[in-house]
Amino acid sequence: MRMARFSPRFRLLCALFFVLVLSVSICYYLTRHYSKEWNYWKRLSKSEKYLAIELEIERFGHRIFSPSPQPDLYAHVTPEKLDNSMRLGADWIISMQEPSGRFQYWYDPILNEFSHKTDDNFLRQAGTSFSLMLVYKMTADLRYLAAARQSVSYLLQFKKQLDADKAYFLFNEKAKLGGISLPMLTMLEMRRLTGSREFDDVLIELANMILFLQEKYQTGQYKSTYVYRGNYTYERDTGWESRIYPGEALYALAKMYLVFGDDKYKYSMDWALEFYSRERWISQAFLPWTISAFVSLYEQSGDLKYSEYAFKLSDRLLKQQNLDTKDTVYGSFHGIPSANTGSYMEALGDAVHLAKLVKDQPRLKLYCERAKIGYRWLLMLQYVKPELVDPDRFQKIAGGFRESLVKPRLRIDNTQHVISSFAKGLEFVFGIEPLLAPIQ
Repeated sequence: MRMARFSPRFRLLCALFFVLVLSVSICYYLTRHYSKEWNYWKRLSKSEKYLAIELEIERFGHRIFSPSPQPDLYAHVTPEKLDNSMRLGADWIISMQEPSGRFQYWYDPILNEFSHKTDDNFLRQAGTSFSLMLVYKMTADLRYLAAARQSVSYLLQFKKQLDADKAYFLFNEKAKLGGISLPMLTMLEMRRLTGSREFDDVLIELANMILFLQEKYQTGQYKSTYVYRGNYTYERDTGWESRIYPGEALYALAKMYLVFGDDKYKYSMDWALEFYSRERWISQAFLPWTISAFVSLYEQSGDLKYSEYAFKLSDRLLKQQNLDTKDTVYGSFHGIPSANTGSYMEALGDAVHLAKLVKDQPRLKLYCERAKIGYRWLLMLQYVKPELVDPDRFQKIAGGFRESLVKPRLRIDNTQHVISSFAKGLEFVFGIEPLLAPIQ
């Protein structure tokens, strides 16, 4: 009754004020809790922001009305095409390796500039060597094994001990959960494909460090860093936790369980599953590595709780794919279409494998279709002929994958995700048998 006394104009102003306060509150919450994402968003150009919003609206529509398959748009995506592209990408990575084993982080073909060592990132170095092992598995080309081994030698220079049975990697005064996990994946794949046990002691020490970081919280969650530039409570002091590192740690533990068979690794993953099943963790950055981890654990154990969780994450992953067939970015993922789609495609390859294992035909058909659409987008980003740059510079870019259709810079992490996804696509989507079988 009292509100009826106020004029419609006053009520409208009150409503607008409420919406404004709510909007500001939401923005403040997001910028505090997702500071990394917010900083990334701020650096986008106006056109990129508009594209991101437009694609988000399109994806929302596709969640309601799923588009019909159009195989003619990805008919050129064949196993021969993927195999050739994968090898070219791996060769470009090798061309970026220095005698020390370190990879140049990026090359800009327009400016004709390589990255400075201050731009380096330990995790991207480690992830690159892992991708070479996946290509080695498919091709048996010893050049890729040699490059990965050289990379591991470089990475091990940064290993530090915590007690006699724990180890970590310290790079630029940072010891990260992901930085512990990714070199493990390379060494574990090397062990499986060559039979060498030279890294066994190191692997056990690194795995113990992951378990140690999980024990910090006593909730099942893994602490994202051991130390960050002298700060041992970085997460508590900043309110930040990585969305990517837990999946990398889980994948490393799944492979440790596969190789060593110690139940403590499976117990850690079970404990983590309880924590990371919470909805707030089902974010796009969390999905790829975590899917791969639990597909591996399901394949080893046959426990349906792992396959169900992996399928839940995989189905959520597909909601980020751009499916407008009239759009150039058809097949890419999320609102800033880039070579980062390769990381999603790695997970989707493992999800295809899972669908085959459990004989889930509807998902198998859907996942394979979406994978081929994704490969279509990634193939568009590869430098396969002199274009956009001086032909004399082509030797520096041949086979690499640019960041996006409008950003010509090549980064080792972008290319490594793509060639890893192609290796898994060949094996799981197209059913090509690897030339190398695991020795163990």
